[in-house]
Amino acid sequence: MDYRIEHDSMGEVKVPADKYWAAQTERSHENFKIGVGIETMPREITHAFGVLKKAAAIANHALKPEKMTDEKLAAISQACDEVMSGSLNDHFPLVVWQTGSGTQSNMNANEVIANRGNEIAGKKLLHPNDDINMSQSSNDTFPTAISIAAVLGIEDKLFPALDKLIGTFLRLEKENEGIVKSGRTHLQDATPITFSQEISGWRTSLEKDRRLLEIALPELKELALGGTAVGTGLNAPKGFDVKVAEAVSEITGKDFITAPNKFHALTSKDEIVFAHGALKALAADLMKIANDIRWLASGPRRRGRRHGSKPGQLRAERLYARAHL
Repeated sequence: MDYRIEHDSMGEVKVPADKYWAAQTERSHENFKIGVGIETMPREITHAFGVLKKAAAIANHALKPEKMTDEKLAAISQACDEVMSGSLNDHFPLVVWQTGSGTQSNMNANEVIANRGNEIAGKKLLHPNDDINMSQSSNDTFPTAISIAAVLGIEDKLFPALDKLIGTFLRLEKENEGIVKSGRTHLQDATPITFSQEISGWRTSLEKDRRLLEIALPELKELALGGTAVGTGLNAPKGFDVKVAEAVSEITGKDFITAPNKFHALTSKDEIVFAHGALKALAADLMKIANDIRWLASGPRRRGRRHGSKPGQLRAERLYARAHL
């Protein structure tokens, strides 16, 4: 493998010649050789860094055009678009094991975007700290990346899949109205229940879980970006926090806002914990539904009966199999 020599305050370090990262990323890569290939920083976080770094450049361009020039903004924006698309994933090698503030991942993004931006510009135009990290700190960028990744994951990936399953249950309810079977408690026959009533319980569980996640979303959409190192916003121009939240919203199509209290936003991630609780509720319900179907399809092999039909005309178990759940 070919290498190039990069420099930082600790001296020289060898970096793979075909990678865009630089000294600080390489030192983390070497110092935290745990979980490599297994516990890589989630790609959702990597892509969220592309969003927030582009948004920061847009905000800086509006507030500090003498430093964030048109030329710099264009190069940064293109590089960030590539980060967001996933085409630069191989240049983000770090694992989740690093300092608590996520400094190495922030610097990984800064170095990759700077070096790729310089390649796009065809000259040494961008500096990782002075340009890509302008008006920012690891302490406000990493919490922001978490928030962006969570919102995009819930709204763009989870909700469509969840809505599809809810819609399937609604369809099955209508298709199986009037089919009577034994209700069961503790794996024993209890009182009669219709198949559609049973399905309605599954559907309602998922609908309630969705509403719990909807309650969590407004808090997740408050961004720490603009608080810089400790929440005071030192070294960021006035109004940066508002403009950068507007830019994140424009890029993602979501209604992000700046956190009203950056001291909280930097130091507490209770909104993530709250959302995680809602996700655990959904996971528990999905496991419960799967177990219901597994048990009910395991027997006893009794025949279901539709009102007005002859006894033994339908098997409830076959309906489960045909539902493609």
